[in-house]
Amino acid sequence: MAQLDRYADKEFDDGKGKMIVPVKNDMSVLSELTAKTKNADLAGRIVFNEKGVEVFGFGKHKDKPVTEVFEKEPSYYTWMMNGDFPLYTKKIITQIRLKMKK
Repeated sequence: MAQLDRYADKEFDDGKGKMIVPVKNDMSVLSELTAKTKNADLAGRIVFNEKGVEVFGFGKHKDKPVTEVFEKEPSYYTWMMNGDFPLYTKKIITQIRLKMKK
């Protein structure tokens, strides 16, 4: 509460050039203000870019669209499915892959 009181009338840059003022005691506003990425999966391995496209949030393909990587390097999907990734991440990449095949 002390942080909310301290910053209630201050302007903040959301990191994308958008100014947010004032800080409100509202969970959705605070979540948007503090979120670094918009995750497609719970672990943040797949995130949405500024255009709303699912991209990798890690590794050698960081910031590349998942569909593009799976088209050029299909074995990457298999590597992820066989790897130590959370089940929800595997579910998300499988959904993306199935959409590609349609």
